[in-house]
Amino acid sequence: MKRAAIIGLGVIGASLGMALRSARPDLEVIGSDLDPLTVEKAIEMGAINCPLPLGDVSGCDVVFIATPLRTIPQVLLQIRDTLDPESIVTDVGSVKNWVMEQYEKSLPPGVTAIGGHPLAGSDRSGVTGADQYLLQNAVYVLTPSATAASAKVEKLRELLEQTGAQVMILTPAEHDHMVSQVSHLPHIVAASLMNNLLKHPQALQLAAGGLRDTTRIAGSNPQLWEDILLLNREAIVEEIGALISQLDCYRQAIKNNNGSNLGHYLKEAQQMRKNMPMGRLCLLTSADIVAIVPDKPGIIGILGDLLGEAGININDIQIMGVRDENEGSIRLGVPQSQVQLALTLLKDNGIRAWIRD
Repeated sequence: MKRAAIIGLGVIGASLGMALRSARPDLEVIGSDLDPLTVEKAIEMGAINCPLPLGDVSGCDVVFIATPLRTIPQVLLQIRDTLDPESIVTDVGSVKNWVMEQYEKSLPPGVTAIGGHPLAGSDRSGVTGADQYLLQNAVYVLTPSATAASAKVEKLRELLEQTGAQVMILTPAEHDHMVSQVSHLPHIVAASLMNNLLKHPQALQLAAGGLRDTTRIAGSNPQLWEDILLLNREAIVEEIGALISQLDCYRQAIKNNNGSNLGHYLKEAQQMRKNMPMGRLCLLTSADIVAIVPDKPGIIGILGDLLGEAGININDIQIMGVRDENEGSIRLGVPQSQVQLALTLLKDNGIRAWIRD
């Protein structure tokens, strides 16, 4: 592939462009967006090489549609007459049955339709929320049309794997059912938890990490999610029913003071959570260290220099909180094989630290 087009330069589109340009410097990436300032920013950030003339995708080996789901039919009408006969058209939408139907209606003969969905999101929006490493180790689902040649599917797979994504091939129906369970239903749960607090806003004063972590995705674009949920409504309605049944099990156990059943449900949930794949492969062999450090400029750099000089890589880092007494806690993810050395170095330098279970 020599040329790729990205239509829509929000978080996903711009992140994809940055990843492609980093992995394939020889690939020309052109892009468009309804907002001209977004296109300028995307060029400045290195997400695209140059602007894509409106509707003109001639000469492009692959076209990524990274616009909201409801706009895909309109985009297809705009580009269909300039598509090269051997080109690939794909997208990044989180519903695939509906999208594949749009491809079948609008794409000219010879053009290969391959649905796509990178399972790597963000609660940020817009081009400035883009991250070159957003796709790193993320599952990227492809749903080829029934007529897609295997060589074309492999060509797109190879391109995406160069960004660090883990490509999975599914049918559109398989995809929509799975994401209704692991993405769409969790969004409804997060939104419902916040809706449940509308009558009790004072309770937010007691909110800590649990509520914030559980409801983070409720802060995403409501219009975007309205489309996603309605376009995958059959699978989602089924999963909402399953969740209601599950919640009723908890309700009955608590109502009847049945600790045995309640404990069983909680243990099952705990085990399923432990079995969840890590987002980054290096974290599978990582240990967490909590360090109490002074709240002063340069403290993170000091920690980095201290561990770096000993050859210890920080896989992950999180500022957990700042205390009133001008100190705070930082979580450091380091390789399991180096955790004891890291602890010794921190303590020898007057930093309280311990391994978090």
